[in-house]
Amino acid sequence: MRFTEIVNQIREEQGLSCEVPSFDPENGNEQAHYLFLLEAPGPKAVQTGYVSVNNPDPTARNFQRQLREAGIGKEDIAVWNVVPWYLGGEGRQKIRGAKSADIRAGVKHLRPLIAAMPRLESIVLVGAAARKAHVFLSRVTAKRILSCHHPSAKALNANSEAEDENVAVFQLMKDGAVRKSG
Repeated sequence: MRFTEIVNQIREEQGLSCEVPSFDPENGNEQAHYLFLLEAPGPKAVQTGYVSVNNPDPTARNFQRQLREAGIGKEDIAVWNVVPWYLGGEGRQKIRGAKSADIRAGVKHLRPLIAAMPRLESIVLVGAAARKAHVFLSRVTAKRILSCHHPSAKALNANSEAEDENVAVFQLMKDGAVRKSG
């Protein structure tokens, strides 16, 4: 199943449309080596229609900068969310945090996503909410599962080492993949 089919299936099952943004077509997506899973799409993802490090918001810019510092190109990534639909109000100004029920409902869509990625090497759980999917993922894949801090300003401001730690995790992931294939 292709990513576009997965997105369409989620939209149909949930009775939603733009609230389930698509994958950024500039990323590697199905051919990516690394799958980054965040919590849920924010207002800008709904507005642009894509879960993307190119979205016009500080979190996307921080994430993009961290990937660039680690030397990870867009062709090597797929970026998605543990809960693939928007969790905010109708005004789409602010997202609410994912509840346990949201995560349980969202993770069932990760199995076909992983199956659609033949080159997948690592999954990175981005932030505390995404880490709640770890046990589920450990049951459905033997791929390496890592975690990092959320790239939001709130998370980065709360821990002065968070950005450097994220870059270090990404570099370790990339270096491990290079050693494995080299």
